[in-house]
Amino acid sequence: MNNDFLQEFIEEAKQLLKSLEQSLLELEKNASAEEVNKVYRYLHTLKGSGGMFGFHNVERLSHELESVYSDIRDGIRQQDDFILDLTLHAVDVLADLLDGKDAEKDAEKIIETIAGLKSNVQSGTSDSLNATADALNCYAVILKPEKEIFKRGINLSSILDELHELGGCEFIIHNEVVPFEKQLSTKEIVSWFEIIVATKTDIEGVRSVFLFLKEAEYSVLAVTASEVFTSSSYQNHIVLDPQEVERRLKIVQQLAPDLLNAEPVIPTVPQNINAALQQDEEILDDSESADKIARRSKKSGHVSVATQKLDQLINIVSELVIFRSEMSHLMGETVQNQAIVEALEKLDRLTLSLRDSAFNIRLVPLNILNVKLQRLIRSVSKELDKEVDFITEGLDTELDRSMINALEAPLMHIIRNAIDHGIEKPEERERRNKPRKGLLKFYSYNSGDHVFIQLQDDGNGLDFEKIKAKGVEKGLLSKNQNYTEKELINLMMSPGFSTADKVTTVSGRGVGMDVVKRDITAMRGDIEVSTEKGLGSIFTLRLPLTLTVLDTLVVEVAKNKYLIPINEVEHCYKEQHAALFSKKSRQIKYDGQLTPFVSLREHFSINEFNKEETVIVINKNDTRIAVVVDGIIGKLQTVYKPLNELLHSADCFSGASILGDGSMALILNALKLRN
Repeated sequence: MNNDFLQEFIEEAKQLLKSLEQSLLELEKNASAEEVNKVYRYLHTLKGSGGMFGFHNVERLSHELESVYSDIRDGIRQQDDFILDLTLHAVDVLADLLDGKDAEKDAEKIIETIAGLKSNVQSGTSDSLNATADALNCYAVILKPEKEIFKRGINLSSILDELHELGGCEFIIHNEVVPFEKQLSTKEIVSWFEIIVATKTDIEGVRSVFLFLKEAEYSVLAVTASEVFTSSSYQNHIVLDPQEVERRLKIVQQLAPDLLNAEPVIPTVPQNINAALQQDEEILDDSESADKIARRSKKSGHVSVATQKLDQLINIVSELVIFRSEMSHLMGETVQNQAIVEALEKLDRLTLSLRDSAFNIRLVPLNILNVKLQRLIRSVSKELDKEVDFITEGLDTELDRSMINALEAPLMHIIRNAIDHGIEKPEERERRNKPRKGLLKFYSYNSGDHVFIQLQDDGNGLDFEKIKAKGVEKGLLSKNQNYTEKELINLMMSPGFSTADKVTTVSGRGVGMDVVKRDITAMRGDIEVSTEKGLGSIFTLRLPLTLTVLDTLVVEVAKNKYLIPINEVEHCYKEQHAALFSKKSRQIKYDGQLTPFVSLREHFSINEFNKEETVIVINKNDTRIAVVVDGIIGKLQTVYKPLNELLHSADCFSGASILGDGSMALILNALKLRN
């Protein structure tokens, strides 16, 4: 099979699994018929497409799950937590199967569990089955596949088999100039079909069988009255004489005996039915030459692009930014021709515009993390016998895709800690006059070129006495010394530190907040913790929008150039060396307060000093420090490059960049200089 078709299927199937996962979580909150139908349709679509592309384990597992939700939809079985847990686990297994992982044994266990559920329910459902056996829908399907449909990677036999699985079917073959079996063997289809289907599935379930066909290749019409075969919709495909109409009505009578004799039933439809029908007609009119995936992309205005291609685009744009700096450096001081100067300015504007557009392409909403976080909260709260309400706000806030991937693990650590150490058991919360359910809130927003993410809980807050006791026990703190809350929070984020009394699957191994701090720092971000005993805690993450381009201030120290992120610079001024170093304490008076300063010459063990120094006041996370340098060269937009592992110990540098003259400059991490 064509690898492009296969890869496209895998991506589509993964998106389908995400939608299925979201619907399952919604089903837990609201066990409505609409949500059950959504789950059923997702499983049905996954089953059909999985079998078509040779993923038979996916097809089989989806089919078994589909049968469970078919029973729920028909009232034979009740939705419960066990089935929901089983289906969520199956979603993970299906994802592993799509990725080619060895998950067949897990799939078999789930199928065996479903078989046990079926055997338990069969003995008590015969009456229900008889009562619902007559509740059939009937549809007329016009199927006109293209002659070379097999070249598109579509197995027509699988589609017809899937129609049979929906219920009773009767096929009427047209233009069978060559026996249909021979058409299948030669993979050249010249016939077309009328298919009458009697099934409990709704019309969307029938249409999902033809997911990968073009709109022009099929049409599904509901048979609710005998006049359907003489209607204009049907006559657009074939005009029938009275004998042929009678033949089709007899088929309907055989497949669904009471359908046409029953009292008219008004089906459940959208409230604004005219708008819905008009929308469907527009789709049919505009999509005759495009397949379903292309139509869906056109309708949503989105195109799927491989991450590798985006990375390549960003790399090229980054190199262009460096080249622009080189051009400015080489020609900025020597060129006198006004036309060339204007051309350089235009190049600057276009480069900046291209840079912004390229980086915006990589921005994705935080909403893509929502389902994973909900799954985690559901799992951990059940394991710890706690009840938690999860509220989100600002999930439309966008962040670079690579950063969202890196952010997933820190967020999960914080959530685990909040549920395990922060939110109390329901009984304890009631004793404290709190709502029985704990509250965990995810809040995000943009501020300038940064994104802020807050995770708030209304639990017990940080237990500083317990943190201090653990620190004393590990020999990290002195028992008789008083420590500030900030110092104890920093201890909590040290490697190997945990206040858990015993090791569980959730916590106690000493791997947690230190990993969070390390990962956030690696993204050039910061984490702050505020807490109040008995009321809860707030973890605030401050992250740059992108990891690649940085606006910096270029400074010089002993003919070496260094970079300071310009958003951290608060004030710059000149000062005499003698005035700065007249006292032993390395502090300056700024804004009515004493602020510590660090001389970079002194820090790098350079013993010669200039008479006049340049002082740069840096404010990062509401913490001030002044840096003393030889001078300021100017402002520069640079491409951030991470440091090699060999330089990680030099934590006063957060990264490096290439300057316009081709030389390298290190990016200063001012707060580490203070430490």
